[in-house]
Amino acid sequence: MLILTRKEGQSIKIRPDEKLSLETPVGTLFASGPIEVKVNRIQGNQVRLGIAAHPDLVVLRDELCEE
Repeated sequence: MLILTRKEGQSIKIRPDEKLSLETPVGTLFASGPIEVKVNRIQGNQVRLGIAAHPDLVVLRDELCEE
């Protein structure tokens, strides 16, 4: 599980890994279960999220994504 801290207005992006073929059926990515987003802690204006997803999905803070 990946743990990220986000402030108001910040976001995350979940996308397929670059090595994953675009022909892969989306059901394959959910065969082991859904993407789980868990609020671990809220402190002031920050929320700490735990994110569990299939290993072929990439979870990134929005500021790390290329436009």
